[in-house]
Amino acid sequence: MSIRSSRTRDSAGQRRDRPTIAVTRYDLVLALIPAAFLLALAAASVVGVALPTAFAAGSIVAVAAVTDALFLHPPTKSQ
Repeated sequence: MSIRSSRTRDSAGQRRDRPTIAVTRYDLVLALIPAAFLLALAAASVVGVALPTAFAAGSIVAVAAVTDALFLHPPTKSQ
């Protein structure tokens, strides 16, 4: 998560730096990892897929997200 500051004026007219929080692409990748396993768990319980099979599919999704974030679109200094 990146935190930036934006300048605003308060009710007295004074300038104040107000931090704003921006969700980055890498925050979304980190959120995707447990979401893939939760989705696999839901698929195993609702659809009837075997739990090891569902977790294998969830791990493939998680590995694909990490591979994309680290090797295909790596972080740069500007981010």
